[in-house]
Amino acid sequence: MRTALIEKDKVGGTCLHWGCIPTKVLLHSSDLYLRFLRAREFGIVVDKVGINYPQFHRRKEAVVDRLFQGTQFLLKKNGVELFSGEGELISSGDVLIKKDGTDVGKIHAKNVICATGSVPLIPDTIPHDGKYVLTSDDILLWEEIPKSLIIAGGGAIGTEFAHLFNVLGTKVTIIELLEDVLPGEDKEISATLRKIFTKRGIDVRTNTSLEKVIIDNGVRVEIKRKNNASQSPAAAGNKEFVEADHLLLALGRKPNLTDIGIEKLSLSFKGKYLQTNEVMETSKTGLFAIGDIAGPPLLAHKASSEGLIAVSHIAGKETTPLNYQNIPGVTYCLPQVARMGLTQEEAEKRSHKTRVGKFPLIANSTAMIDGEYADGFVKIVTDDKYGEILGVHAIGPHVGELMWGMSLATILEGTAHELLNTIFPHPTLSEAILGAAQAVVDKPIHM
Repeated sequence: MRTALIEKDKVGGTCLHWGCIPTKVLLHSSDLYLRFLRAREFGIVVDKVGINYPQFHRRKEAVVDRLFQGTQFLLKKNGVELFSGEGELISSGDVLIKKDGTDVGKIHAKNVICATGSVPLIPDTIPHDGKYVLTSDDILLWEEIPKSLIIAGGGAIGTEFAHLFNVLGTKVTIIELLEDVLPGEDKEISATLRKIFTKRGIDVRTNTSLEKVIIDNGVRVEIKRKNNASQSPAAAGNKEFVEADHLLLALGRKPNLTDIGIEKLSLSFKGKYLQTNEVMETSKTGLFAIGDIAGPPLLAHKASSEGLIAVSHIAGKETTPLNYQNIPGVTYCLPQVARMGLTQEEAEKRSHKTRVGKFPLIANSTAMIDGEYADGFVKIVTDDKYGEILGVHAIGPHVGELMWGMSLATILEGTAHELLNTIFPHPTLSEAILGAAQAVVDKPIHM
C-alpha cells in the first residue's frame, strides 16, 4: 500500500528519543557501576571506580542515534513517504500538514492511523519551569547530578529514576499518593521493592499527597499524609515540608490529542482515550487509533502490536484481537520488576478462587551466581479449579526476559501442570518459573 508518515519531530517517537531507550541506557550504566563496586566479591581487583555522568549521556546519545538511523533506513527501504510537520485531521480521510503554524500540504487517504502518543502529565497547580521542576523529558537532558531530588509519583517512571539517582549519590525522596510504590503491581512485589529502596536510603513516602510546590533556588514541597496511612514521619493528616534541589514530576502521562483535529469528528471516547474496536478502528470508518491515545497500558510493545493489527485489517488480512491481559510489563530499576496477567488481588476481585506458588531466587543457581538474588522471587497466580495461569509476577535480576514465555503460555491457555512438564535448561533464571509452578501444586523440590 502507498503509505505516508507525518512526524513533527523525529521518527521513533517517545520510546526511542525520550522514554524506553535513553532511560534504559542510563540505567544500564548505573547498574554496571554497582557491579564494579562489588568487583572484589567476584575476584576482580579494581583500583578506582568513579562516575562520569556526561559520558552516560554520550553513550545514551550514540545508542539512540544508531537506532534512529535504523528507523529512517527502514522507512526509506520500504518506500514510506515521510512528511515533516504536524498532522491535523480535516475529515476521517483528509489530513492537513502544518509546519510552524503554516499549512504546507494536504493528504487524502482511504485509511488514516492516529499514533500521536502521550506527553508527561503536569497538573495546573504545579509550576513546571524545566529548571527546578522537571518532567522525565527535562531530566533526560540534565548532565549534572543533583544533591537531592524529590520524585512525585512512585510508578514505573518514578521508581526507575529513583534507582538511577540513588546510585549516583543523590538524596532521593519519593512521594506517592497510593499505598505503595508501583501501586499497579502485585502487593507482595511492591512491598518488597519498597523494602529494598528504603534499605538503600531512598525516602519513600506513600499514602502522601503533593499539596503545594514553591520554587526558591530549589524546591520546597508541602505534602500531606492520608488519614488512613499506617507509616508516617508525622501524624496522619498533618502537613509538612520537604526540600530538595529539584522536583521530578512522574505523575503519569496523558494522551496527546490536542491540535490534531479530532474535536471536529465527534469521535467516541473511553474516559480520556479514544474508543476503538478490536481492529483499532475508531467510531469513524477508516480512522484508526493506536498506542497511548487508545488507552492503557501505555507501553511501546502494546502500541506496536496495535499498529500491526490495524494495518493487517486495512490490508484485508485475518487478524487476532489483542489480549490486553497478556501484555507483559517491566520496570527497569534494580532489581527489575516484571508482570504478566492479573495480580492475586485482581484475580480474586474477579471471583477467581486462586492458588498461588512462589519461588525465592535465593534458591535459584543462576541468581546466586549472578549475585543478585536477595529478596527476589517469582510468583504464579492460577485458578484453583483447573490450574489455569492467571498472572505471573517477579522481582529480581533480568526477570523481564521471562515474561514473553509466560504470555505465550496464557495465550495457549496453559496451566501450572503443563509448566511442570516443560524442561527448563539448568542453570538458568527461568528455572524459577518451574519452581513457582511446582509450588502451585505443592511440589517445590528445591525449597
